[in-house]
Amino acid sequence: MSGNRSEVHTVFSVDSSLYQRWQADLLAYSHRKVGQPGPLTRLLSADGPPTRFAGRTFHTRSYCPHPATGDHYPPYNRIMALRAWLRRNPPEEEMILLLEPDCVFLAPLLPAEPVNRGQPVSHPIGYMDPVPNAELVKKHCSRPELVDAAGIPTVLIHRDDLMELVPLWIEKTENIRNDPKSLEILEGGWVADMWGYTCAAAEIGLRHKLPALARLQGEDLADLPIVHYCYASSSTEHDWHWDKRTYRPWERVPDPPEDVPSVDKALIGLLNEWVAMPEHQICLYEV
Repeated sequence: MSGNRSEVHTVFSVDSSLYQRWQADLLAYSHRKVGQPGPLTRLLSADGPPTRFAGRTFHTRSYCPHPATGDHYPPYNRIMALRAWLRRNPPEEEMILLLEPDCVFLAPLLPAEPVNRGQPVSHPIGYMDPVPNAELVKKHCSRPELVDAAGIPTVLIHRDDLMELVPLWIEKTENIRNDPKSLEILEGGWVADMWGYTCAAAEIGLRHKLPALARLQGEDLADLPIVHYCYASSSTEHDWHWDKRTYRPWERVPDPPEDVPSVDKALIGLLNEWVAMPEHQICLYEV
């Protein structure tokens, strides 16, 4: 299947919650602001009609709880919506960027060269190191020596590799979620789909390149294209704190004190810039 090799198709998954709606809208704003080349697609897994979105929307049913097992695990939405999207509306672009909704762009993510088949690119993830997780890896992967410390929230992958990967990714995730011992190893199993991804990738022979692509809160640099705001931002010297889990959309956040790390300042600055747009002055808490 040939296609466009010059642009990156960015895709992420959300449900119908207000919590993920504002994250999706902020991501779309940052994508547009930095001029990230290529389309942005929201995979919306929701039983109701889609909300407005400044990008493309692929609408599916909700896959949480699991349609067959009843397992309540929200990441099923991502992997099953990806499967539906790739089957029913496959993208023209060959390079696919998989993000979490709680990511923003600080600069365009421009690969130095097209992503080739068999060689996805991922930001390295420390807790996905296969060595200390050898018991889990050996249990769910027939090629444990190929497992990389890779995965969402920042993966650049060839579209055709993703098409081959997704069915096995779903199967591996289901196996991990349905295995009590694996859930015990993972202390609850929230990252089951991440291990499903990297075990499935190893089994089909994918080998990841692992450059730094993203910053996390608390890092005093804002020099990479992506910020993943999965933690909280805080000051050690002042009474200032921000967390996506308690944020009231679309409210302005007080400016961070001087001691707050650079990446957190960049994130809050972008958020406040987005909030200040006129259209957000009339939709506070609108569902």
